[in-house]
Amino acid sequence: MSQELQTCIVDRVGQIIFNRPETRNGLVPQFIGQVMEVIKAYDADPGVRVITFTGNGPDFSSGGDKAFLREVQKMTPDEVQKNVYGFFQGVVRMIKLCSKPTVAIVNGAAVGTGCDIALATDFRVVSKKSFFHENWTAIGCIPPLGAMYLLPRLIGMERAANMIMRAQRVYGEEAVRIGLATHLAQDEVKLLDEGQAFAKDLACRSADALRAAKVALRRSMEGTLAGEWEFNLLQQGRLLAGPDYAAAIDAIEAKRTPTY
Repeated sequence: MSQELQTCIVDRVGQIIFNRPETRNGLVPQFIGQVMEVIKAYDADPGVRVITFTGNGPDFSSGGDKAFLREVQKMTPDEVQKNVYGFFQGVVRMIKLCSKPTVAIVNGAAVGTGCDIALATDFRVVSKKSFFHENWTAIGCIPPLGAMYLLPRLIGMERAANMIMRAQRVYGEEAVRIGLATHLAQDEVKLLDEGQAFAKDLACRSADALRAAKVALRRSMEGTLAGEWEFNLLQQGRLLAGPDYAAAIDAIEAKRTPTY
């Protein structure tokens, strides 16, 4: 793994840190491929309960690397689809479909693909200086990575249209107010610590229950109520017969916190 991507596991939280500060954590296919490898490894590692994403330097990610954007201009549509979006859409898809909870700790700017990576996570922790920017229409494109599906469901159609069609930035306080982000840190200095504390709290919970809840929530965005009743009952029956439920009931009776 190159120095451009830093990883570590602390308190059952697998950290992924973009380390290209000289480009404001600009993204290129090779780098994204490395990110995908780490996500896959963390998803398969029973010692990892939660995965976090953040960026070194002042920004989470400025989106596509500026030099790379010039290269894309010379590619054919087939080359763009296979060589670019196989990675750019691939990493967003992998985060969304990951079986473990994911948290974006958004320092500074999350622009373009960087914004879409943050949107694909289950939770977003921000400071007042953090902002989300779907800048695609400002450069003559549209968001192709899932934002036009996810944003209306997170914040409503009109707010999503403002972000996408008018390329409006949404800063930390507003992001929390409208449901685009989950937690507002006291200040940017404490952002990383509060984001990791948020992830550690998730990691203390039943991994099996979190996995089932994540699948059910994703299905609920696309399915029917009748279908979700059936799926959730099947999952609940399995969970009630499992070790985590037994540990929780024992802990309740003993008046202590359960350990999973």
